[in-house]
Amino acid sequence: MKGRGQRQYPICWRCREVGQGPICISCDAIQPPPAKPDFFAVLDLPRRYDVKGLDEAHRVLTRCVHPDRFTRKSAVERRMALQWMATANEAKRVLRDPLVRARYLATGLTAPREDGNFKLPPEFLEMIFELQMEKDDNPEGVFTSASRLHAELTDNLNAVLSKWESGDGDLSAVEGILAKIKYTTNLTQGH
Repeated sequence: MKGRGQRQYPICWRCREVGQGPICISCDAIQPPPAKPDFFAVLDLPRRYDVKGLDEAHRVLTRCVHPDRFTRKSAVERRMALQWMATANEAKRVLRDPLVRARYLATGLTAPREDGNFKLPPEFLEMIFELQMEKDDNPEGVFTSASRLHAELTDNLNAVLSKWESGDGDLSAVEGILAKIKYTTNLTQGH
């Protein structure tokens, strides 16, 4: 696998050589997956919102660590292969979804925070409440308004991420934008 300088592997558990990847190049032993993986590093992809080559990166990794390759190996190596597959599949799931990927880049989390410390502006919540109240009487109008707001928020998210990728911004606004997008998504679903 081509390295991009992101992965850091420990010393091989079997031959004690410096790690080069999920499979030791010296003794061909599978290495344990990282305990707290960076999903970009797991798939050897650059840490960017605009992910290219995700499917190919996943295919390359899973070809190396697929449990079928380790059926005649020790129980430890078979277990590590299963752990690698689970990690690779989770990395692909997280990085495939643009909104989950944005949250992961901004916070390192794959789901919204549940700690209650994040608050949306009252004006936005009032607007959403009014749209929800109007939904029964004017479903088309609410759908149109929510779709327009959803598009604006998505454009705003893309602008924040583009600015960050160009090295001219930060990701502090991402979590708030994603929370608002969730509300607009709920208003447009089922239409």
